[in-house]
Amino acid sequence: MAEIATGALSSLLPKLGRLLEEEYKLQRRVKGDIAFLKAELESMQAALLKVSQAPIDQRPDIQVKLWARDVRDLSYDIEDSTDKFLVRLETRSPTKKNSCFMGFTGRSFSLLTKAKTRHSIATRVKLIKSLVREVCERRDRYRVDTSVANNQPVGIATTIDSLRLSALYKKATELVGTEDNSNELVRRLTAEGGEASKQQLKIVSVVGFGGLGKTTIASIVYEKLKVEFDCGAFVSVSLTPNMVKILKNLLYQLNKGKHGNIMNEAFWSEPQLIIELREILRDKRYFIVVDDIWDYSVWETIRYALIENGNGSKIITTTRNAHVANQIGGVYSLIPLSLIHSRKLFHQRIYGDEDKSLPSHLAEVSDII
Repeated sequence: MAEIATGALSSLLPKLGRLLEEEYKLQRRVKGDIAFLKAELESMQAALLKVSQAPIDQRPDIQVKLWARDVRDLSYDIEDSTDKFLVRLETRSPTKKNSCFMGFTGRSFSLLTKAKTRHSIATRVKLIKSLVREVCERRDRYRVDTSVANNQPVGIATTIDSLRLSALYKKATELVGTEDNSNELVRRLTAEGGEASKQQLKIVSVVGFGGLGKTTIASIVYEKLKVEFDCGAFVSVSLTPNMVKILKNLLYQLNKGKHGNIMNEAFWSEPQLIIELREILRDKRYFIVVDDIWDYSVWETIRYALIENGNGSKIITTTRNAHVANQIGGVYSLIPLSLIHSRKLFHQRIYGDEDKSLPSHLAEVSDII
């Protein structure tokens, strides 16, 4: 039943993982696009399973069914393309000839063929990425995964954005196991290697799987250090970013005096916003957090606005995608919670009291979990 519900996704995802392996020597941008596809398709697979497992009295409406159909159809098309990629990449070079001339021409032809193959793959991956984005945006507009999973109206369903907000504004007493990671992040941001290094822009990219606490830890460090800077901003990107809105948000936080009403102003374009941001940051020592980056191309756009001005500015990025983190640089892989902290957090969430004495059967179940 799972295979019927999710189309070709269960067999497709491992193949995309193979394309990311070093032996295929694909261009960095292509690998970034493939990593994006893999992450997005994993989310789609989870959403399709939720749709298929909904109780009879909570069956999805027609809009959800249409979205699920589109995802399944797309998964078969992508798998066909991926199979062709793998076959073309794994095709061996011509066998070695006795003639030196024939060997040279054979090798030259092989190199030319590989270059054309990689270019063809890059073009096709870019097209697939645009198709996935289109389906993704449709899901975002109608909130099909959250509305079905929770059996709530779309406006009430808990969204990833609301969960991210709860991570930003948790009480200090509710935070568990964040001290070691936040202290290490501070150390990396403030470590200095001489006078020249002190003036350079420092970027640390926090990476870890969803739910590990990247947003919370970045927020703790931001609140701790922002008083040392001329200006600062904390923006979230998300899976389907609105770049104009993100850049406007940066401008608003960095200069509320001049841009207090910018979120309501319709005439701004991406290039105009980038130019304005660079002008504002030209002489400032700034501290900016860019949270929840899924796609390196989004970071590239934001990065154009963050000028290197020799004032020792700092940037934190967070992502669940290790490939994106490596492209950004300054990777800090978040350390998962220890067993003690995991148990403490679990009891706090389930029972509302981390120190509550549990009945023996509940304590045993907690330990198993």
